[in-house]
Amino acid sequence: MKNNKALKIFLTVTVALVIAAAAFAAGFITSRFTRGRQASSYEWLINTIKENYYEDVPIDDISESTLKGIADKYLDIYSAYYTAEEYDALVASNSGSKSGVGISYAFVPDGVHPSGNSGVLIESVVGNSPAYDSGLRAGEFVTAVEHGSQKTEITSSDDFSNCIDSFATGESFTFITDRGEYELSKQNYTASYCTMYTSTAQWSIVYDGSGGKTVRTDGGIKCLPDGAAYLKLDQFYGNAASEMASLIEIFNAQSCTSLILDLRGNGGGYVDVMCDIAGIYTGLLTERNKIGMIAVYKNGRQEGYSVKNNYKSSACLPAGTKVSVLADNGTASASEALIGVLIDNGVIDYGDVYVSDFSENYLAFSHTADKNCRTYGKGIMQTTIRNHLTGEALKLTTAKIYWPKGEVSIHGVGLNVEQGCKTVKAEWDVTYGDEQLALAVKAIYAN
Repeated sequence: MKNNKALKIFLTVTVALVIAAAAFAAGFITSRFTRGRQASSYEWLINTIKENYYEDVPIDDISESTLKGIADKYLDIYSAYYTAEEYDALVASNSGSKSGVGISYAFVPDGVHPSGNSGVLIESVVGNSPAYDSGLRAGEFVTAVEHGSQKTEITSSDDFSNCIDSFATGESFTFITDRGEYELSKQNYTASYCTMYTSTAQWSIVYDGSGGKTVRTDGGIKCLPDGAAYLKLDQFYGNAASEMASLIEIFNAQSCTSLILDLRGNGGGYVDVMCDIAGIYTGLLTERNKIGMIAVYKNGRQEGYSVKNNYKSSACLPAGTKVSVLADNGTASASEALIGVLIDNGVIDYGDVYVSDFSENYLAFSHTADKNCRTYGKGIMQTTIRNHLTGEALKLTTAKIYWPKGEVSIHGVGLNVEQGCKTVKAEWDVTYGDEQLALAVKAIYAN
């Protein structure tokens, strides 16, 4: 992944979850299409860039460059070249088909984290993954990995990744953390992207051989007031829209009247998934903007992406529902576009967006001080173009994105306190039990 500065990417490594290019740098991705016959892969690449890249690029001497080298040298951090094999793996992963244990992590040295712990900090656990099913959760520190009679102490990120890579699919091993031990193995699985809680219960999406189903378990988020629900959306991939619809239907069945939508760390995904989800939040409005976002290309051409109405009214958010959004400097692209849909349609205003105000300690660790108290600010769109003769593909930045009314582009600035967003203190981006969420709930329901 080329964007190694923002979000959690600074020291974060995705373990057998998706290939590197499939995470944040994906951003907005539109539908894929193919190109006609070209004389060579080099000519195809150069012509595709010249015809479609959102800025003019002076590509000169390429005689010493590989195809990946050209993309890295001349294009922005969101564009990328894929071999046929890499692209096939990326498509499968973004559809929700994963292979591995389903975690991302960062190695935290001694004396840095506010908990006093050190080691491999679990940054996220993918829903329906082997790690999730084992009981492992974000905020835990892995200190060792046990396999049979062998115990490997973890003293670096490389230690951890090399250890996990050494295991075959289906081979059992145990993570030893500061909170327990978890036996698991690498497996193929279908990721889930949405989870919802009330004060007493949790609803998650489980996929098995017969498809997906919503499972309720006891034990919610105790700090939530009666009638409130908390809904976490991890990415705009796979079945995220249908999962969202299923959970909003439960939200309505539970007679909830307020919703906290958590987009922290959500780096985006597919435009069509965002437009599907936008319909869930605006479908019951009597007057609404039917455009989800507007793409403006370098030749001045504009293209509107329509909000979809794919779900029945019982799976749409009722008009007048109190909605609050949690965001941070890892909230990007399609996440920022969804917030734009909510603001431009009057579902929320800027004051309903709560952005993380990180500690100096975390900002120094993550090298993201320039993006504190704001969302990431990615208002450009990528289109993936495939060479049908070779199977190779080029993900290319093709347009600048504006919110539905066509007045706002957050590229480079994000949603921030100057616009009226509120802040919530956060010692770190991930803590066990999500200490920041409790502060946000207190702020949201203070009146």
